[in-house]
Amino acid sequence: MCRIAGVISSTIPASQQLQIVQQMCTLLKHGGPDNEGIYQHPAGTVTLGHRRLSVIDVSADANQPMLYNNGQLAITYNGELYNYHQLAQQLQLQGVVFNTSSDTEVIIAAYQQWGVQAFEKFNGMFALALWDNQQQQLILARDGAGVKPLYYAHSHTGIAFASEVRAFKQIDQYSTPDSRWPIFLMAYGHLPEPVTTLQSVMPLPKGQYLVYNTATGNCTTQSFYRSRFIEKISNRNEAVELVRYQLQQAVKRQLVADVPIGVFLSGGLDSGIIAAIAARQQQQLNTLSVYFKNHAYSEQKYQQLLQQKLQCNHHAFLITDQDFHSNLPDIIQSMDLPCYDGINTWFISKYARQSGLKTVLSGIGGDELFGGYPSFKRIRKVLALEQLSAGILK
Repeated sequence: MCRIAGVISSTIPASQQLQIVQQMCTLLKHGGPDNEGIYQHPAGTVTLGHRRLSVIDVSADANQPMLYNNGQLAITYNGELYNYHQLAQQLQLQGVVFNTSSDTEVIIAAYQQWGVQAFEKFNGMFALALWDNQQQQLILARDGAGVKPLYYAHSHTGIAFASEVRAFKQIDQYSTPDSRWPIFLMAYGHLPEPVTTLQSVMPLPKGQYLVYNTATGNCTTQSFYRSRFIEKISNRNEAVELVRYQLQQAVKRQLVADVPIGVFLSGGLDSGIIAAIAARQQQQLNTLSVYFKNHAYSEQKYQQLLQQKLQCNHHAFLITDQDFHSNLPDIIQSMDLPCYDGINTWFISKYARQSGLKTVLSGIGGDELFGGYPSFKRIRKVLALEQLSAGILK
C-alpha cells in the first residue's frame, strides 16, 4: 500500500533534490502504481514524494503529498488508519472541516490539533512523514506493530527517508553498502532490524516518531506506543473469548475500503480463521490460494476443505517448476531486503493483482504471536513445570 520518500538537505540544490526524489519514486512505483506526487518547499530545501495505491477515497482530491492549513503542513503517508472515522468526528466537533473522505486528511488534521500526541490516538498501520513549515521540522512516525516499513538516514547536512532501502541508492552520501548483511542473512534467513544493506540507513523503530529540526540539524526519536505484557489470564474460556473478539474486530476494521478486498487462503489455521470471520461480514468474499503438483508440499486439500465450508469466490493457482524458474529474477528484484521467505507471497500477490484485487488480508505472522506452531506441543509441559516451586526449577 503506497510508498513514500523524501529528502531535506542544506547542500543538495533544489533542482537536484527534485530529481533525486523523482528517481526514488520511480524505484518505488511497484508499491504505488496509481499516482505519483512530488512536493517541494518554495525554499527548495525540503522535497517529499509519494507513490499511491488508491484504497480509501480513490479520487484525485486524496492524492499525496497532501497540503493542509494553507500549505503550512504537508504529508506523505503509507498505510491505513482504522479509526479515522471516529477521529474525524472528534475533530469535526472542534470545528475542523474536511475536504476529502480520506484517512490522510484526518492524520494531518489530527497533528494540527494535537501535535505529536495525535500518534497515540491512531489505530492502524502507518508510516508517515509530516513537514511542519511553522516549526521548520520534519516528523516521521511508524505504527506500533511496525507493519509498515520506514527507513531513514541522517547526517550533518540533512535527512532522507523512504519506504524501501533501495531508494537511498539515489543519494551518494547514503549509498555505501554494509558488508555485514550477508552474515545476518545466513544466520536468520532475513535481516533483523536495525540491520539493512546500507551503512547509513536504518529503520525507524516501531511505535516511535522522529523529529528533525532544520534550524539546528538535531534529530531525536521518542516512543508513542508500548506493548503491555503484565496481565495474566488464567481462565481458558476468558482467553478464548478475548482472542475471538479481538480477531473479529481486527478483521472487521481491515475490511474497510473503497476497492475490492480478498483473503489469502493458504490452508493453514491463520488464514482459515481470518477467511471464516471475513466471510461472515462480506458476501462473495474473494479468496486466493496457490498449490503445487508435489502433494508433499501442497496444502490444496486443506484449501478445498475451507472453500467447501466458506463458499467464497475462490481462485486457485498452480505454481509449476517452470513458473518458479522463469519468475525467480523478478522475485529477487522485488525483494527490497534479502530474505529466504516470501516466494509464495510474491506469486499470490501477482495473482491477486491479475484478479483485480488491490488489497488482501493475510495470516502471515499469526502463529508467531502465540509462539509458533511447535510451541503448542510444549504447552502441557510448561503448565506442569509452572506448578513446581522456584527452588526445584533453579
